[in-house]
Amino acid sequence: MTQTSVHQLKTSVDPREEFKQLYNDHRKHVFAMALSILRDIELAEDVLQEVYIKLYQYSKSNQVTNVRAWLIRVTRNTALDLYRKKKRELTGFDAQYFERLEYISEDPVDKIVLSKYLALLDSGERQIIIMKDISGLKHKEIAKIMEMPLGTVLWKYRMALKKLKKGLE
Repeated sequence: MTQTSVHQLKTSVDPREEFKQLYNDHRKHVFAMALSILRDIELAEDVLQEVYIKLYQYSKSNQVTNVRAWLIRVTRNTALDLYRKKKRELTGFDAQYFERLEYISEDPVDKIVLSKYLALLDSGERQIIIMKDISGLKHKEIAKIMEMPLGTVLWKYRMALKKLKKGLE
């Protein structure tokens, strides 16, 4: 995965192509994070769009050195805000869940594994697993994004893995 900087958007010949590359490089991480919180495909897609609009607007006046971490943090906050607003309306996965996970992977096995992640874990555990195992963030980065101590993130990650191991057997 490339570590494209938003600053490159300002200096490249075609900023649209650079932004498109950023979208292609990071959309599955953004979508996975939003889906892990919201558990609703349409809302996760809305968050995906909103986060990239925010990135575009923010990058006009600021430089982002770690785009992936910035995107994950903004996605988490945006999804949590939306979750709080729509809390009573969220119902979980719909019948077409497996067919509509194109943002994560086209591999059916990946889709099944992700659905197991989301079904077996609570919201905090899902977020940590998504950030660590799908987005590839370090525990220290996850702790900063989730605003919790590193030890708590490590403990929750281990507990989530135990749940997954037990649930997938």
